[in-house]
Amino acid sequence: MKFAQPVADEAQVPLTPLIDVVFLLLLFFMLAATFGELNFLELELPRAAAAAPEEAPAARLDLAVDAAGGWHLAGETLPAAPRARAARMRAALAAAPEAVVYVHAHALAPHGAVVQLVAAARAAGADAVRLATLGERLP
Repeated sequence: MKFAQPVADEAQVPLTPLIDVVFLLLLFFMLAATFGELNFLELELPRAAAAAPEEAPAARLDLAVDAAGGWHLAGETLPAAPRARAARMRAALAAAPEAVVYVHAHALAPHGAVVQLVAAARAAGADAVRLATLGERLP
Protein backbone atom coordinates (compact mmCIF):
# COMPACT_ATOMS: atom_id res chain seq x y z
CA MET A 1 0.00 0.00 0.00
CA LYS A 2 1.25 3.43 -0.88
CA PHE A 3 0.96 6.11 1.77
CA ALA A 4 0.82 9.77 0.84
CA GLN A 5 3.90 11.70 1.75
CA PRO A 6 3.15 14.89 3.69
CA VAL A 7 4.29 17.93 1.73
CA ALA A 8 6.55 20.12 3.80
CA ASP A 9 5.64 23.79 3.68
CA GLU A 10 8.44 26.03 2.49
CA ALA A 11 9.78 28.46 5.06
CA GLN A 12 8.40 31.95 4.50
CA VAL A 13 9.58 35.22 5.90
CA PRO A 14 6.69 37.40 6.96
CA LEU A 15 7.03 40.78 5.27
CA THR A 16 4.35 42.66 7.16
CA PRO A 17 6.47 43.41 10.27
CA LEU A 18 9.40 44.42 8.05
CA ILE A 19 7.23 46.85 6.08
CA ASP A 20 5.85 48.28 9.34
CA VAL A 21 9.33 48.92 10.70
CA VAL A 22 10.52 50.57 7.47
CA PHE A 23 7.41 52.76 7.40
CA LEU A 24 7.96 53.84 11.03
CA LEU A 25 11.62 54.68 10.33
CA LEU A 26 10.64 56.69 7.27
CA LEU A 27 8.00 58.53 9.28
CA PHE A 28 10.47 59.25 12.10
CA PHE A 29 13.12 60.69 9.77
CA MET A 30 10.58 62.79 7.88
CA LEU A 31 9.28 64.33 11.11
CA ALA A 32 12.75 64.79 12.61
CA ALA A 33 14.22 66.52 9.55
CA THR A 34 14.29 70.30 9.41
CA PHE A 35 13.34 71.93 6.17
CA GLY A 36 14.34 75.48 7.04
CA GLU A 37 17.12 77.54 5.52
CA LEU A 38 20.65 76.91 6.67
CA ASN A 39 22.09 79.55 8.94
CA PHE A 40 25.64 80.69 8.28
CA LEU A 41 28.01 82.31 10.68
CA GLU A 42 28.76 85.83 9.53
CA LEU A 43 32.29 86.96 10.24
CA GLU A 44 33.73 90.42 10.13
CA LEU A 45 37.45 90.35 9.57
CA PRO A 46 39.50 92.46 11.98
CA ARG A 47 40.99 95.74 10.90
CA ALA A 48 44.41 96.91 11.91
CA ALA A 49 44.47 99.42 14.70
CA ALA A 50 46.03 102.78 13.97
CA ALA A 51 49.49 102.51 15.43
CA ALA A 52 52.54 104.65 15.14
CA PRO A 53 53.85 104.21 11.63
CA GLU A 54 57.12 102.41 11.27
CA GLU A 55 59.95 103.97 9.39
CA ALA A 56 59.25 103.78 5.71
CA PRO A 57 61.26 101.19 3.80
CA ALA A 58 63.73 102.43 1.22
CA ALA A 59 61.85 100.67 -1.58
CA ARG A 60 58.36 99.27 -1.73
CA LEU A 61 56.89 96.73 -4.15
CA ASP A 62 53.10 96.37 -4.22
CA LEU A 63 51.49 93.07 -5.21
CA ALA A 64 47.73 92.63 -5.30
CA VAL A 65 45.16 89.87 -5.72
CA ASP A 66 41.80 90.86 -7.21
CA ALA A 67 38.43 89.27 -6.51
CA ALA A 68 38.85 86.79 -9.38
CA GLY A 69 42.26 85.65 -8.13
CA GLY A 70 44.29 87.62 -10.70
CA TRP A 71 47.70 88.96 -9.68
CA HIS A 72 48.89 92.54 -10.12
CA LEU A 73 52.40 93.96 -9.74
CA ALA A 74 52.64 97.72 -9.14
CA GLY A 75 49.26 98.25 -10.81
CA GLU A 76 49.98 96.08 -13.86
CA THR A 77 48.27 92.73 -14.38
CA LEU A 78 50.68 89.81 -14.31
CA PRO A 79 50.36 87.13 -16.99
CA ALA A 80 48.61 83.85 -16.15
CA ALA A 81 51.63 81.69 -17.02
CA PRO A 82 53.55 80.82 -13.82
CA ARG A 83 57.00 81.17 -15.44
CA ALA A 84 56.16 84.59 -16.86
CA ARG A 85 54.82 85.70 -13.47
CA ALA A 86 57.97 84.52 -11.73
CA ALA A 87 60.21 86.25 -14.29
CA ARG A 88 58.37 89.58 -13.88
CA MET A 89 58.56 89.34 -10.09
CA ARG A 90 62.28 88.45 -10.17
CA ALA A 91 62.95 91.39 -12.50
CA ALA A 92 61.09 93.80 -10.21
CA LEU A 93 62.93 92.50 -7.15
CA ALA A 94 66.28 92.63 -8.96
CA ALA A 95 65.70 96.32 -9.67
CA ALA A 96 65.19 96.97 -5.96
CA PRO A 97 66.77 94.15 -3.91
CA GLU A 98 66.02 95.80 -0.56
CA ALA A 99 62.34 96.34 -1.42
CA VAL A 100 59.68 95.34 1.03
CA VAL A 101 56.82 93.50 -0.68
CA TYR A 102 53.31 94.52 0.34
CA VAL A 103 50.49 92.12 -0.55
CA HIS A 104 47.05 93.66 -0.99
CA ALA A 105 44.14 91.23 -1.23
CA HIS A 106 40.58 92.00 -2.26
CA ALA A 107 37.97 91.00 0.33
CA LEU A 108 36.52 88.42 -2.07
CA ALA A 109 39.89 87.08 -3.25
CA PRO A 110 40.35 83.32 -2.82
CA HIS A 111 42.66 82.53 0.08
CA GLY A 112 44.60 80.08 -2.07
CA ALA A 113 45.52 82.84 -4.53
CA VAL A 114 46.87 85.02 -1.71
CA VAL A 115 48.95 82.17 -0.29
CA GLN A 116 50.30 81.33 -3.74
CA LEU A 117 51.19 85.00 -4.32
CA VAL A 118 53.12 85.19 -1.04
CA ALA A 119 54.91 81.92 -1.85
CA ALA A 120 55.78 83.18 -5.35
CA ALA A 121 57.15 86.43 -3.92
CA ARG A 122 59.33 84.50 -1.47
CA ALA A 123 60.51 82.20 -4.27
CA ALA A 124 61.36 85.23 -6.43
CA GLY A 125 63.70 86.50 -3.73
CA ALA A 126 61.64 88.78 -1.50
CA ASP A 127 63.13 88.92 1.98
CA ALA A 128 60.30 90.85 3.63
CA VAL A 129 56.68 90.21 2.71
CA ARG A 130 53.93 92.11 4.53
CA LEU A 131 50.19 91.72 4.24
CA ALA A 132 48.49 95.07 3.82
CA THR A 133 45.52 95.88 6.02
CA LEU A 134 42.19 97.36 5.00
CA GLY A 135 43.40 100.84 5.93
CA GLU A 136 46.19 100.75 3.36
CA ARG A 137 45.39 101.51 -0.24
CA LEU A 138 47.45 100.84 -3.28
CA PRO A 139 49.73 103.84 -3.93
